[in-house]
Amino acid sequence: MSNKKNIVGAQVSSLRPYLQTPQELRASLQKLADMGYRTVQMQWWNPEFEPELVAAAVRDAGLTCVSTQDLYTAVRDDFERTVRLNVLCGSTCVCVSGIPAPVPDTASVLAFSAELAAMAARIAPLGMTLAFHPRAREWAPADTAEPGLSCTELLLEHTPQNVTLGLDLYHSGKAGLAPDALLRRWAGRVEFVHFKDYCIAPDGSETLVPVGQGVTDWSAAVDACRETGVRWAFAEQERWEKDAFLCMRESLDAMRAWGFEP
Repeated sequence: MSNKKNIVGAQVSSLRPYLQTPQELRASLQKLADMGYRTVQMQWWNPEFEPELVAAAVRDAGLTCVSTQDLYTAVRDDFERTVRLNVLCGSTCVCVSGIPAPVPDTASVLAFSAELAAMAARIAPLGMTLAFHPRAREWAPADTAEPGLSCTELLLEHTPQNVTLGLDLYHSGKAGLAPDALLRRWAGRVEFVHFKDYCIAPDGSETLVPVGQGVTDWSAAVDACRETGVRWAFAEQERWEKDAFLCMRESLDAMRAWGFEP
């Protein structure tokens, strides 16, 4: 059992419609702070905002941004701006998602791994790591004709340790993988986890719900987070059937009841 604290935070992408003006950004971050969040991962604010504005809004709400996240191509194409925001926030993790290949195969994954290694090397002198956030599709085999390692496994095996794993438990579950097994296999290399829950309606449609209110059995994942010393666990919910801020509060309440600390 690890002695590291498991810290619950908010993935701010959950509030995307409420991050489009400076006033909305400040009000939304303040609401997260008022309900008890202390840590955030920043994503999906208005891209026209300057990093200084975003960092000031985080700071003035009394929050700590420990990571940003965006598509790999977006970070690559606006790298200096992304790094500047992380520096201003005191963040230690730049997270990217999406393998930029229409149908990833071994060759494209290995080429992408080299790109990630180079990006990680650029931010390492700033005390930052680079995290890769796999979606369900990136847990598929790299070569469907000859199944073996998944794209993500192949990527991690061909990148240095400062390319870490941002493990979205919703997406890995959709890929048919056991979250606790993934957490233990990559122990020490998981930068953070995303907790996102859902329900299935009688017609088969999916609805996102606050963490702990859906069909996901989180017990094994929570135990594995404790055992492996995962530092940050972010509540995430980008679609809602009720007030978005109430959903974030209810997710926080559930994760605190499981032992995660603000």
